[in-house]
Amino acid sequence: MPFMEITLLNDGWVIRPCGIDDLEEVSKLVLQEARRSIIEDFDEAGWEDFQDYLSSEQLLYRLSTGSKGLVLQGEDDRLAGYVEVSGNQILLFFVSEKAQGLNLATRLFEKLCEGLALKELYVNASSRGHAFYLKQGFKELGEWQTTAGVRYCPMSWSS
Repeated sequence: MPFMEITLLNDGWVIRPCGIDDLEEVSKLVLQEARRSIIEDFDEAGWEDFQDYLSSEQLLYRLSTGSKGLVLQGEDDRLAGYVEVSGNQILLFFVSEKAQGLNLATRLFEKLCEGLALKELYVNASSRGHAFYLKQGFKELGEWQTTAGVRYCPMSWSS
């Protein structure tokens, strides 16, 4: 299943590559969900840096220099999820509250791995994402850490 394919899921959900027209909505979605779910993982400077990292300009720069992004889109055409990977490192993975509990994050993860033929992945898991990554088969690589104002747990996955 090539990365650039559009995947139609049950109940009108779609997984598709992130396009330039999506960047502003992706930025807002990820910032909103981060504020709701993982803001406690950041100190003040770390949160400011994260907000800069989520700007449309930074997203465009990363996607134009090798990162790959997939969006989860609902039947109302609004974005409800985003995953971005660079090489074998997950940079961002967020699913909106309305899309949680529907197995959509797992489908987004599977599409990412299949589309890019990934054999191994690394992530610096947030406090909220940690349990999800464990369910996907990720293993902790060490203790929880704080770097540049961000608390995370380094994890790896292999197929």
